[in-house]
Amino acid sequence: MASIPFTLAALATSAVPGLAVFGVREHDEDPSFAEAVIVSDDAELLVRVPRTQAAEVQQSATILGLAALTAGPRGRLPFAVPETLGLTRAGETRAVVSTFVDGAQFVAEDLSDDAILLQPLAEAIAAIHELPLGVAQSGGLPISTAQDLRLAATRIIDRAEATRLIPETVLQRWQRTVEAAELWDFAPTTVHGSLEAARFRVDGDKITGVVGWSELSVGDPAADLAWLLAPGSDVLDAVLARYVSQRNAGSMPNLRTRAALYHELEVAKWLLHGTEIHDQSVIDDAVAMMDRMVGVSGVLSVAYASTQSRSPLGETEVAALLEETPAVSTHVSDTAAVEALDEDRMFGNETDFVERLPEADEPVANNASGMASVPEPVTEAELAEFAALGADTGIVPDFDFTDPAAGHSSSAQPDPTPTDQARPAALTDDEDSQLTQPYTDDDLTGGRTR
Repeated sequence: MASIPFTLAALATSAVPGLAVFGVREHDEDPSFAEAVIVSDDAELLVRVPRTQAAEVQQSATILGLAALTAGPRGRLPFAVPETLGLTRAGETRAVVSTFVDGAQFVAEDLSDDAILLQPLAEAIAAIHELPLGVAQSGGLPISTAQDLRLAATRIIDRAEATRLIPETVLQRWQRTVEAAELWDFAPTTVHGSLEAARFRVDGDKITGVVGWSELSVGDPAADLAWLLAPGSDVLDAVLARYVSQRNAGSMPNLRTRAALYHELEVAKWLLHGTEIHDQSVIDDAVAMMDRMVGVSGVLSVAYASTQSRSPLGETEVAALLEETPAVSTHVSDTAAVEALDEDRMFGNETDFVERLPEADEPVANNASGMASVPEPVTEAELAEFAALGADTGIVPDFDFTDPAAGHSSSAQPDPTPTDQARPAALTDDEDSQLTQPYTDDDLTGGRTR
């Protein structure tokens, strides 16, 4: 296997016909590769030979990812992307030559929520997510739906649970997050798939390049944001605020919660890696990290709580709520009807609501025209008529019909038992009808003025 810079330079000339090498220097960014930077007449190139089978698989995926980023998609990105120039056999594996993306690097933990690099980071990530889905489709790269990604997270949790090394509180919040359907209602986008601080190349306050495209696919944009939780949730929130101004990212609380889940599941993956290779030091390291995640103050717990307090009801939830709400009925029960009747009776018997007849010495109320309502005097003809009627029926009046000035006697008292009074006898049918039928306004002298 090639391991020294000059051997790698020789392999580069075999992989890229006509390549003129003017210099070479070591490059040890990734220990799983033998690397060197070659200086040609017009550019610097990177030659890499994988040291392990896993590195060879990763290199193959990187070749596919870079091939999918043709000139069109590259022109939409505000940074440089490596370009594969050629490959050649190198013992039992291969050497791959690509353009070298130079630039400084930074450590994620050094970021703060007011760092000048946050804006270019948000713009770079948003630009990747705005790439057409056809980039992955035409390149034969993985395409996942939201439910595919939810199922993949569930499988990692199930495998980690099977180790019996996951704290119960941590396991419960992972399960609660994947079971919350509203968190997984999002539109997948083109994603880098393995973003971290080491993938970026910077020059001052600018992102000059992004490398490591082995996991380019259609997936969850939150996966490209999870690494920002390493310096703290404040940094993630600051980048998210800038990120959503670049593109319509849907529900930001849901995006933050999934990013927090992916961030914690990296520890689960590390634990599974340790159990697969039977490395107790890796297992112990993963268990120690999960012990520090126990409690309700973790980033995932806080992020999940924010979605529960801020998320509105969905259309399905509103429909279900309406179905469970009983219909309003206007039917009145028998008991309520009796109570209402009793109230009416009490109201009718209450003397405060009955209009009292004025006494003789009280002033008479005014009518609608403002004039006092004074009753008209009784005529002599009316007195004679009433007197004749009293003579026929046997009713004796308490005043003198023949003396209009006599009026009503103040000493006369009404019969205390009017209900016991006998009905007058020997009435003709016409007289009986006249007594039992009410008078109309026209029957009375003076008409409606009476």
